[in-house]
Amino acid sequence: MTTQPLIVISTDFKAAQAKNKWNSLLLCIIMISTAMALGFITGWAAEIFTQSHPALINAPYDQELFELLTTTLNSSWGISAALGMLVLSALALCWAYFSGDKTLLRMNDAKEADPEKYDDLHNVVDEMAIASGQVKPAIYIIDDPGLNAFATGLRPENSSITVTTGLYDTLNRDELQGVIAHEMAHILNRDVQYAVLVAVGAGLIAVFAELMLRMIRIFFSSSRRASSRSKKGNKGTGPLLLIVGAVWLLAAILAPLVAYIVRMAISREREYLADATAAQLTRNPKGLASALLKISGHAKLKEKNAATEHMFIINPNRSFSEFASNLTSTHPATSLRIKRLMNLE
Repeated sequence: MTTQPLIVISTDFKAAQAKNKWNSLLLCIIMISTAMALGFITGWAAEIFTQSHPALINAPYDQELFELLTTTLNSSWGISAALGMLVLSALALCWAYFSGDKTLLRMNDAKEADPEKYDDLHNVVDEMAIASGQVKPAIYIIDDPGLNAFATGLRPENSSITVTTGLYDTLNRDELQGVIAHEMAHILNRDVQYAVLVAVGAGLIAVFAELMLRMIRIFFSSSRRASSRSKKGNKGTGPLLLIVGAVWLLAAILAPLVAYIVRMAISREREYLADATAAQLTRNPKGLASALLKISGHAKLKEKNAATEHMFIINPNRSFSEFASNLTSTHPATSLRIKRLMNLE
């Protein structure tokens, strides 16, 4: 049985850009909603653990636990904390828009590529910028023997492409052209906008969750004293502290998991689309296929950074099988990508 070759269809860039703009907006909503939820739960729990909630002060002695719990949900501390997280999230998004890409470059120790030392790299980027009709992105180098590359930038006019010294020294010109075209495709399709927001949003949620865990330890250390005092007041306060503490702890544990799923759930079709677009720009799909074959197994970098692993052409921290799902993998299996490229006409 013969395999039917795939046909290279011109990428609908406007549709891809519109989809990624919507995904970026949806990501911002998820990030802000998660931050506000964490803020409310923290403020609500703190108001209860400090015995400052009016419902605990004014409640009758024999009030039922469920009724007491429902009453405490009207928490002024929780609302204030949620609004505070809303402001912090908005400021974080503004920072990400104007400075997030530079921070990601520093996180990976990327330096500007010298035009004389890396003249071939600059020439290839010039060629692909012309082929794609884009402004030439800035070029950065990571001094690392691993073979990898990524693009960043929330706006095409301020975008950049970064490659490792290992990749630059190992690939031939056709292979390097394929990799640069792939990264240029991510810029053209606005994939990098979404990727930068994922990195920033996931990082912030992880920080918020860590702060919550530290606060929980502080409040839990005094919970026995609060429980002993509660014996003199409402009979449902003791169990209430246990329920609120469990909800607080569960939120702190699940928040990083939400951030992880968001980061891992970046559609693998983005990589397939970027591969196909690269073939369209270079008219040489075998160049990128050969590059992916060389990079596979050598993509790991000396410095691991989980926050940006989804941005690289091949995940530098882990590899994925052909059976990995979209929720557990940031990239499709390299073998599948090569197979698709080799069947393009």
